[in-house]
This record gives sequence, C-alpha cells and structure tokens, in this order.
Amino acid sequence: MIELSDIQRQIVLAMLAQATLAGVLLLLLPAPRILAIRAKKVTRDDHGRPIFPKWATQISDCFSNQFQMPVLFYALCLLTLWLHAETQSLAWLAWGFVGLRWAHAAVFVTTNFVPVRFTLFLVSSLVFLSMLLQVARRVLGV
Repeated sequence: MIELSDIQRQIVLAMLAQATLAGVLLLLLPAPRILAIRAKKVTRDDHGRPIFPKWATQISDCFSNQFQMPVLFYALCLLTLWLHAETQSLAWLAWGFVGLRWAHAAVFVTTNFVPVRFTLFLVSSLVFLSMLLQVARRVLGV
C-alpha cells in the first residue's frame, strides 16, 4: 500500500470517486443509442450523419461534460498533493465537489431540469474556486 496521510488519502479517494463517475457514464453510453436505433428514432442530416433524439444523447453529453470542470479539479488536486499543500478543509471541499458533480450528472441523465442542473454546476464551481483560493493562499503564504 502507498504511504499517504489521511488527508492525502481523502483527496486521492475523491479524485477516484470523480473518475468513477466518468467510468459509470462510459458504461451507460451505448444503451440509449441502441434503444433509439431499435425504435427507429434516428434520422440523418444532409451529410448522412446520424441525428439521435435528445433523450438518447443526454448520457453522451454528460460524459463529455466530465472532461471540462472535473479536469481542472484533477489538476488542482494533483498540484495540491505535489506541493504538500493539502488541508482537512481542502479534502472536505474535494468531497463536496465530487458529490455535487455526481448530483449534477444524475440530474443531467434523468430529468435534465436545467434550473437544478445549473444550480448544481454553479455551487460545484464555487466549491472548486474555494479550493483554488485555499491552495493559492498556502502557496503564497497569505
């Protein structure tokens, strides 16, 4: 087993939990598209590319979303660990970010109710910015 402090372990586990979300979405990707094809709900655009109904693309859109803000989260967590700038509050914020992103993804692939989804996105972004400010303050000694 790798030697990590409890705080370091919590940050790494939060990163793994976030990566697990992408993995779960990846496994779910084919199902709605197969259903759309079988239900003959797929049309073609002028160039012959398939056009799936919106409900069949929600999971792929959510999966693509995992390569935006979460990538910044991974980078910040890795930088934090590399600099040995981790704190207990940073670990809590990391878990808060991950929980909010899982909730965001759950709304995205089910109801896709934009006011709720946007609120979850906004709050997770504020959590990320709080993490960023904490790391910056520790690095700058402020």
